[in-house]
Amino acid sequence: MSTFLIFLAGVLFLAGILWIRPRAQKNLMWKTVLNWSLYVIWYAVTWMGISFVYINASVGHVKASSTAIFLFGGISIILAIVLARFLGFIRINKKVNESIEV
Repeated sequence: MSTFLIFLAGVLFLAGILWIRPRAQKNLMWKTVLNWSLYVIWYAVTWMGISFVYINASVGHVKASSTAIFLFGGISIILAIVLARFLGFIRINKKVNESIEV
């Protein structure tokens, strides 16, 4: 199972690079660096959490596994939302008040 998880991690990392690459190329260099840095940090935190849960679940540490699910899962979701916001997948639509002239 661990060999499969390592293979899956590598395949998903490359798929993420190919998926983000056309969306992360912006005119602003700082934004491009920030996007790629967030992606690498998010990916590392996610797979550290998955491996931590896998190792602790295999030896029967239920409390450590459940704590890791909430800790690493929460951090991973927060980083994913921030990354999606910077890449433009989550947009904040501002409502424009249009006055009706009579």
